[in-house]
Amino acid sequence: MRRGIRILCTVHRPGEQIRASTIAQLTHTAVPANHVLEVFEELDIFLDDRPDALDAWCEEHLSFLASDVRTELDAWIDVLRHGTPRRRPRAHATVVTNLRSILPFLTECAGEYATLRQATRDDITSWLADRPYRAYDASALRSLFSTLKAERLIFANPMRGIKGGKVAIKIPASLTADEVKSVAIAALQNPALRVVVALSGIHALPARQIRAMMLDQVDLPGRRLDPQGLHRPLDDYTSVAISDYVAYRHRRWPNSTNPHLLISRNTATTMTAVGTFWMNKLVKDLPVGVDRLRQDRILEEALANGADPLHLAHVFSLSAKASLRYTSAVTESESEQQAPNTR
Repeated sequence: MRRGIRILCTVHRPGEQIRASTIAQLTHTAVPANHVLEVFEELDIFLDDRPDALDAWCEEHLSFLASDVRTELDAWIDVLRHGTPRRRPRAHATVVTNLRSILPFLTECAGEYATLRQATRDDITSWLADRPYRAYDASALRSLFSTLKAERLIFANPMRGIKGGKVAIKIPASLTADEVKSVAIAALQNPALRVVVALSGIHALPARQIRAMMLDQVDLPGRRLDPQGLHRPLDDYTSVAISDYVAYRHRRWPNSTNPHLLISRNTATTMTAVGTFWMNKLVKDLPVGVDRLRQDRILEEALANGADPLHLAHVFSLSAKASLRYTSAVTESESEQQAPNTR
């Protein structure tokens, strides 16, 4: 990083702006350009000339649309990205998901429109009828047309009164004995995986909380775990798993100052948490994912405490709707087991 900063200072005059594209060229000199970029991002002389990924995606996939349709779409995208006084901005992934949902509609129907004012209720209902994920596509279209109506870019909302249907809710299911055995064996081979299995399978933490957990949230001498103020007792399995991983971490990255518990080769020299790609790659060989491990732990707690939704909500910080989903699954399972055999 120091070498990269010296190179940039050498080729720029005092006070001259340093472009992000120039910093990116340091990669060819074996300099970690992304780390150097983090240094300059906070300085007044930094000029971010990187192309916007979402703008590039829109230019690639929406160039076939009429100019007025494209203008209307851009207005919707701007509201999603930056929000309004009454609407919070959406995450980049949410914007892309919505765009991907309506892209088939734009290709099949809106490609013939000069403006989205021409969209009719019949066009939308006939298109939605054959969609495999009707509820998600209807939600994206509803967001599009309601925004255009609020911005007074269309006269009437063609989505008004159209039901997209409910999103199918998956019923939580317990792990089989073979799945538990496979997960336990795999966890012994990787210190990081063992921590993930312990935090998800014993403490029922979701993947985002596991990735964001800090070192100071783990009190090994006091046998306490404090993810986001939960103050949980630390069991033997999780304590040993975290102790082994911390020792492994110190051996591999002895100079890392990253405050997160889990780090990788890319984050060891930064202050950021590991990403979803790293987590997915870590658990890809398991028979089940992190969500299934978490579900199994919550179902186990529900079985042990008489399917009490208030208890689940308190222990695992679940919403009322999520707690009832688990207790309903337990109740249905017990009813099936007690039902007489009619064969």
